[in-house]
Amino acid sequence: MTGNLIRLSTGTIIDGWHVVKELGNGGFAVVYLVEKSGAQYALKLARHREASGDEKQTHRRVLQELSIITALSHPNIVSHRGSGYAETGNVYLALEYVDGWTLGEWKERKHATAHEILRVFVKIVSALAYIHERGILHRDLKPANVLIRKSDGEPVIIDFSGATYALADDLTDGGLPPGTDRFRAPEQFKFLAEHKDERRARYSFQVADEIFAVGAMLYELLTDPRPTEHRARSPLNDLTISPLPARKVNPRVPEALSDVVESTLSRDPRRRPVDTIALQRELEDLLTDPGADYAAPVHPPSELRQAGPSEGETPLPVEPASKPRSRRLGALAVAGGAAVVVAVVAALWLAPGEAPAPAAESRAVASPVPPSSSPSMLPETALPDMSPPGPAPGVDAGPSTAAVHKEGSTVKTQSPEAQKQPRTGRAGRAFATPTVSVGLPLCAVLLGGCPGVQVRPEPFDCPAGTRETMRKELGWTAGDRFSLSLDDRHKQDEVLWFSAGAEVVGVVPEGYGESNGPKAPAGTRFYGGKVYLIPEKNERKHYPAVVVKYERVKVPGKDEVPVCFVVETNAREVKGTAGRARNGTNGVVRADGWVPR
Repeated sequence: MTGNLIRLSTGTIIDGWHVVKELGNGGFAVVYLVEKSGAQYALKLARHREASGDEKQTHRRVLQELSIITALSHPNIVSHRGSGYAETGNVYLALEYVDGWTLGEWKERKHATAHEILRVFVKIVSALAYIHERGILHRDLKPANVLIRKSDGEPVIIDFSGATYALADDLTDGGLPPGTDRFRAPEQFKFLAEHKDERRARYSFQVADEIFAVGAMLYELLTDPRPTEHRARSPLNDLTISPLPARKVNPRVPEALSDVVESTLSRDPRRRPVDTIALQRELEDLLTDPGADYAAPVHPPSELRQAGPSEGETPLPVEPASKPRSRRLGALAVAGGAAVVVAVVAALWLAPGEAPAPAAESRAVASPVPPSSSPSMLPETALPDMSPPGPAPGVDAGPSTAAVHKEGSTVKTQSPEAQKQPRTGRAGRAFATPTVSVGLPLCAVLLGGCPGVQVRPEPFDCPAGTRETMRKELGWTAGDRFSLSLDDRHKQDEVLWFSAGAEVVGVVPEGYGESNGPKAPAGTRFYGGKVYLIPEKNERKHYPAVVVKYERVKVPGKDEVPVCFVVETNAREVKGTAGRARNGTNGVVRADGWVPR
């Protein structure tokens, strides 16, 4: 066994697997794209981070995943291709490489209809029923762990690193098993509250938890026009208040489908489908005779595009995302009045009329990667559509907050006949759609004002120790300049509207790393980026400026480290709280701090 933070360079060979590039890394494994006999695979190599605890347990996690994945053979589950040990003693797991999009990315790119989403989920639930019959639980179902393969549009469930079975070793360090808070069932948090003083208490994960996660994923796709965006959302698993029915949030959702989703998200696990086979049958029943409302995109393509401000118009600010917050044993708190207000404001920005950002490029199998920041800017040609949206999602006053860890193709379907009538829901409910004045942000209409956005950056000091960390870990010194794209979702030379207060992830694209040298090669990613404006010219600046401050960086082959890195680029124009600027420029390493000029 080895305790080092192992990294493999391009061209390294492990048992005949030729390393092409790193796909991502987490606390317990690094995943590489590899080639063997002319085909591509994903190779997951166990690693140990000193802060993660027992080194031997790190390897047991991958070995447990190996024992699970080798027992499965299903067209909608990532398949095993080999395993062994690297020369360092680290165990590896070779997997099928899935060239595709995450579930949320596919929905945005495809402009998916309710019928297409339903077909995909029938296959996802069928795959879950298959693993549940074998006594296996995935335990970390979320849109980022389901890929839609480009070549045939098939969904593939990935990442069984948190999976378990009846006689498996307990590798859980805390009260709850591995997972992502947003997709946990409410009873998990009830368990935390009831056992907060019991250090060894461990939650027993059930099929009902898995069904809730499926419902949460489906709810996300049906109600959120931009599910890949990392931002604050109203919780789905509050202990006392259920989320509004999907159809009430988005009137385009067929009522019968909304009813099924509502049952999966029930606060009472006994009211959810009894198992995944029962859920599969419910979804298949909806497919047998879908009405015309299943044939339309669940969100109009216009909601998935953004248009730039016309002459004389002011771009609207993008709501900044709140930072994810982890739930530790006993960390539940009762939301007070101030928290309710925050929840209201966050929920109001989830209306179906919200304009989405372009999705990220294709993803491969199985790898925990650093979380992306929230979408940040309006493309040069767009302004969010503020026409009357559907009703905002329900506001939950409970303690839940989404936490994101380790967020094109076609699905072959037959179009339902246009003349078929929509299916009637179980309760035959009808929902009214309130309207909102055109042109005003929802928070202004309903609350009488919007929270302020900090436009101009304040002087700042670099966090203690950052300078030394950059020097030791990266070889960076004050004044080093690196070329990058300010936002990784757009091309290097694209001209965009950047909104103050928004967050971005920077990247050094292919073709630009050469000028940076080995200190910041292509693929280097900058996290924690916050957008600011210097909205007017001054004696030292001939143009207004867009400023981005980044807090962390991940250089390929190295661990993510804190940095002090600032980008200033000329703004071609400024309107309100947004500036129009070129996406690519040079940033500068800071040592002591920064003062706006």
